[in-house]
Amino acid sequence: MNEQDAKILEMYLRDTRKKKIFFLILIILFIAVFLLYGYYTKYKKPINEIDNSIQEEIQNNNIINEIDSKEENTSTTENITAQENTEKQLNEVQETQIEEKQETTQKDENKKQETKEKTTDNTKTTVISENKEKKASEKPANKDFLFTDGYTMDNVTQAAQDYLQSFSYSGECIPIKDKEGVYLGMRVTFY
Repeated sequence: MNEQDAKILEMYLRDTRKKKIFFLILIILFIAVFLLYGYYTKYKKPINEIDNSIQEEIQNNNIINEIDSKEENTSTTENITAQENTEKQLNEVQETQIEEKQETTQKDENKKQETKEKTTDNTKTTVISENKEKKASEKPANKDFLFTDGYTMDNVTQAAQDYLQSFSYSGECIPIKDKEGVYLGMRVTFY
């Protein structure tokens, strides 16, 4: 295969890629337009339907008004007595609601007093526990982490740091060497 054939093949492959991309974009645009049109027709009501629904509501209201006016003429005396009865019932309900509110406020006040008493008890216990913690937070003992105790170069530093951080007291980790400069382990000393 010579250079011209290679160039022609390369141009052909580019052209086919461009065509594929072009058709893919066309398909995506077609789908997007189709979806947008579907949403548009779904959510937009024609103006005629809106006008018809308004006219139907007006007709329904007129019919209801006619029925109400006929009933008002025949039952005005019945309505007056019914209104008096409902007013009496409302007054009774309001009185019971007022009594219930008074009972609930009294219960709330009792609960508030109980919580105040509990909080004072809790503060007393926290003061006692804080005093115990102060005694417990005295300076901890220094500790050596030696290779002879089973520690290795990999884990001795971590063990010493864990021990130091387990107390809320400041200190440091110091490597231990013998006279010849050979490491023996780590020592945690507290200030």
